[in-house]
Amino acid sequence: MIDKTNYTELTNNGYHFVGYSTSIPDGEMQELTVGKEVVLIARIDGNLYAVDGICSHAYAELVDGELDEHCLYCPLHFACFDVRNGEVLEGPATEPLPVFDVTEENGEIWVKV
Repeated sequence: MIDKTNYTELTNNGYHFVGYSTSIPDGEMQELTVGKEVVLIARIDGNLYAVDGICSHAYAELVDGELDEHCLYCPLHFACFDVRNGEVLEGPATEPLPVFDVTEENGEIWVKV
């Protein structure tokens, strides 16, 4: 599990170190704060994805919802977002989630917000 510390240190390329690769198993998600952003990171089929952790419709914390393959469901009204690109797959949400660059290097996870 990733420590929910507020990650404010930057590397010279603008990415924040947020944890280790082993902290997010396949099919799981974690929420953390990077700077002033609430970021949700999910691993699907071995790939990491990072989106805004707050629902664009009802402002709920999406980490409290469900992750079913690439579909991220809001816990309040069950809007569904594609965690790979932030697109709305099912309403009532109409606005996509912001997406953040995420990378893994040498067993470490880095996010750019």
